[in-house]
Amino acid sequence: MLKALLLEGMSSSYHRAGGMRMLYMGLWKKRILWAAAGLGVLALVACSPFILRAAAPAGMDWGKLSEVSQAYGAVAVLFSAAAFLGAVISIWHQAKQTRIMHEEIRSSMHKELILRALDDESLMYCWEPPPIPCTFLEVRQHTFCNLIYRLWLTDYLVGRMTLEATRITLEVHFKGEVARRHWKIYGQQWNDWGKANANGREKEFVSLTQRVYEMAVASGSPVAANSYYEPPQV
Repeated sequence: MLKALLLEGMSSSYHRAGGMRMLYMGLWKKRILWAAAGLGVLALVACSPFILRAAAPAGMDWGKLSEVSQAYGAVAVLFSAAAFLGAVISIWHQAKQTRIMHEEIRSSMHKELILRALDDESLMYCWEPPPIPCTFLEVRQHTFCNLIYRLWLTDYLVGRMTLEATRITLEVHFKGEVARRHWKIYGQQWNDWGKANANGREKEFVSLTQRVYEMAVASGSPVAANSYYEPPQV
């Protein structure tokens, strides 16, 4: 059963990676369209004198027309500023989408490595040893908790989860025995990593996790893993 779930997770990771590639191609298509539109506008501006001269009736006073056009110079400046602001916003949005895509690809690759190791005990020795002696079952549980935690961290970093939503999620998470045991063993490593990291949002996320964990411990005993589910009815 566990192996089937792990294989299903790896398959999902593969499809998500394919989705990331499609997103990446979509971003490039958008950039090409923007570039083509920009070149089209430049070509239109460059050819506008010839187009106007060809379309204007004979005997038109170009000097008078120039005086009229100067009266609308201020309006043209405003439109130019608005166009420039739109271009800046578009570039910022594309940069944000690219950052999200990179975070998704990195998270997908990390998840696939973990799932492979969970399915093959010999590969678990390629990762770092646990801080304290644990059974292989406990290590697998802690590793899976770590995988869940990294998913929430990625969601927070890319803006899919707010800090308040993270707090609520962690409060529910730390009601469980395995979740508390995982953070009790690996929490110090996460805190050290958060303090050493230059990303303020990552520090904030880990710091919140530590506070929620301490509040959960102070609230009483966790729900035992063997009491999560009712035994099957015969």
